[in-house]
Amino acid sequence: MPINLSKINGALDRLNPESRSQNNNNTNTAVVKLEEGKSNIRIVPYVHDMDMPFQELHFHYGVGGKSFLCPSRMKSDPCPVCDMATSAWQDFTNTQDETSKEVFKKLVATLRVFIPIVVRGEEDKGVRWWAVSPRTTYKQILEIVKNALGEGVDITDPSEGIDLIVRVEKGYNGWLVPESIQTAMKPSALIEKDKVDELLNTVTNINDLYSFREVSEMNEALNSFANENTEENNDFGSQKTFNKNAGQDIDFDSGKKNKDVSTKFDEALS
Repeated sequence: MPINLSKINGALDRLNPESRSQNNNNTNTAVVKLEEGKSNIRIVPYVHDMDMPFQELHFHYGVGGKSFLCPSRMKSDPCPVCDMATSAWQDFTNTQDETSKEVFKKLVATLRVFIPIVVRGEEDKGVRWWAVSPRTTYKQILEIVKNALGEGVDITDPSEGIDLIVRVEKGYNGWLVPESIQTAMKPSALIEKDKVDELLNTVTNINDLYSFREVSEMNEALNSFANENTEENNDFGSQKTFNKNAGQDIDFDSGKKNKDVSTKFDEALS
């Protein structure tokens, strides 16, 4: 089954400004970090979602020393971290208090994209997840996939797909980031035909790799976050106001006041 073009277009739309964790024990082997230099990789079909290999996960990072999948962004369930982030943003818009803005920046959900790949030369390690930035690497790969589909080519096809050549270099703070991504000159087979199914089934289900935490644990982490920030900034008393909304269901999709908080922040920066 080829990739669903409408899902690729939808993913691209979500990345355009105008349209707008926690680890299990197997994370180290299930997620790959490309080394500095050139790597040849093959994006493969994801056996748990055959028409869309790219998995978009929204995280709240560093809340009381923990990270959480965002239940609001992922499944439209109440999220106490989003509630507090929204309250912080509303406080900032009302008072222009930079402390509130910093609280929002720390709490707002961050999108991270996971791509199932096989690294050439490391086929014996199976299918692993490659975590990428949504507005740079991911967007570039989506454009490649979309253009290929327009020519009738599915780059993930196990028989006649196309490898990607990724050059990784050190970027900000020495972090390794993809500097360039090119397609191979000609199609190739992923592996021997009789071994394809076995290889594709080595992928770790993304829902097993990252799972949701209990709301009570999120609230506990928020209290720890508030205490940490109070110690850092004596003017952080307004955090008590943010806590009032923790656990309440805020509708991010209706009205200007409750508009998606990450979109609000994007608009403010622009």
